[in-house]
Amino acid sequence: MASQRNEGQEVTQQSVTGEIVLIPLAAPSVLDGSSWTPQPSHLSLSPEKRIFLYDDAQWEEFVLEWATTLDYVQVLRNGGANDHGVDVAGFVTAAGFEDDWDCYQCKHYGKALIPSDAYPEILKIVVGVMAGHYRWPRRYRFAAPKGCGTSLSNLIHSPTKLRAGLEQELVKTKSVLVKQLGGHLLEAVVSFIRTADFSVFGTVELCELVEQHSKTRWHAARFGVDLPARPDSPAPSPEPSIGEQRYIEQMLDAYAERHGSTFTATEAAAHEHTGGHYMRQRVAFYSAEALRLFARDSVPVGTFDALQREIFDGVIDVHDLDHRDGLQRLQTVVGTSHTLAITSNGLLPIVEVRDRTGMCHQLANDNRLRWCHATPQ
Repeated sequence: MASQRNEGQEVTQQSVTGEIVLIPLAAPSVLDGSSWTPQPSHLSLSPEKRIFLYDDAQWEEFVLEWATTLDYVQVLRNGGANDHGVDVAGFVTAAGFEDDWDCYQCKHYGKALIPSDAYPEILKIVVGVMAGHYRWPRRYRFAAPKGCGTSLSNLIHSPTKLRAGLEQELVKTKSVLVKQLGGHLLEAVVSFIRTADFSVFGTVELCELVEQHSKTRWHAARFGVDLPARPDSPAPSPEPSIGEQRYIEQMLDAYAERHGSTFTATEAAAHEHTGGHYMRQRVAFYSAEALRLFARDSVPVGTFDALQREIFDGVIDVHDLDHRDGLQRLQTVVGTSHTLAITSNGLLPIVEVRDRTGMCHQLANDNRLRWCHATPQ
């Protein structure tokens, strides 16, 4: 049975080793995995300099991607007119806002944040809790490229002073903050503030954001930097796994068509005319599967699928020609895949020749390519 191949979805997949692996849900992103390539390092701005050029939406998307590196069951981008003061939320359990959760307030300003930037945002959380939209957050972090100025930083690191500063700003004559109370009485809001835990408020620094974001699948595409090192591919198992069955069946049919006798996998591996070819194809398939798993963690959703689609589009016309037999079709298609001029995929710097061979067999494993045309689909 062929394994499921949906990148970025939470599905149970049969790996080449026969183990069940869980593919986590990807955070939503505007990054398109089908059409990006790394830039030469001397042409790339540093991540920090790129971030300074972001707009508010891009900054929120970056923070959302960063939050996937933390220990949450789900992250949510909640920005908008009715976000109740929550730009990005990290949920500790499946209960979401009804259990422990963390709030990230994204502020892409051209200067460091000051107390008057923070007080309205903190008040939104107070009112949101009082209105029943969520419980008091476990942590609340301001995320701003320029960070917090000294005055706000000192307040955040002195929770009682931060609480007193918000109350003082709220109750002073003609305070603009009273417009945010949403029908709640000023006395009730002040009472809530006096008992709330203000130690939850803090900041997350840009250097920390960038360093942890570098561990996500979006980092190379977002900043045009090199991909992380690719691990060595595993060696094929002695016996084909469940996830290999279909492409191996197709190879055995091709051998039978060429040599006039049927083969089992064990016989093909030991046969003087097929053994070397058989093992090279399995090594290539494992290499392509390892590339697929690497892509899952290192590049945006769709990058590997786009590369595989380029291989398919480049070989299908050759595949459909008349051939002497199935083995010749297999060999011709694989050879064609090696010569394809693919120029616009982010995985290209680490793709090896055997990956292209392996992707042909992945396509055969999914019945998108068939070596022997008499073989039932």
